[in-house]
Amino acid sequence: MEKRREQLLIDAARCTGCKRCMLACSMKHHNVINPFLSRVKVMRYEDQALNVPILCMACDNAPCIKVCPMNARIRQANGTVITDTSVCIGCRACVYICPVGSPSVNPFSGQTMTCDMCMDDAQQPWCVTACQKEGALKMVKGESLTIDRVRERAGRSRAIFPSR
Repeated sequence: MEKRREQLLIDAARCTGCKRCMLACSMKHHNVINPFLSRVKVMRYEDQALNVPILCMACDNAPCIKVCPMNARIRQANGTVITDTSVCIGCRACVYICPVGSPSVNPFSGQTMTCDMCMDDAQQPWCVTACQKEGALKMVKGESLTIDRVRERAGRSRAIFPSR
């Protein structure tokens, strides 16, 4: 399988909590503005006055793929992990095992949904377009995420979420 060339980069410090990314996502995938149909979640942490966009991280060793009893969680050619709705039974095992709590549950079908990076769209994902002003979500080339940059960003995350 071909490695992903682009990834979504989340900068929680720039997120204002406007949730335009959620509305754009639901519009793209369901043609309706409904935050419950979004594959992006924006979590608000009041004690830190912080908004954090939550997206599927498409883990290299994705536990959601392994735990699905119907093998409905699959990796696409672009590296994203999605749900095959033709076989998903809505057991939510992927929701419970996900380390970031990414899979959303479609309130109408009961099946899970995760970010596919708008794979069928020639441009960038709609959530990134909706967040251009704030810049909390960006598309970056996979090779630009070097180990040093990842460690630097992890250090900033630890400062925001210190271990107790």
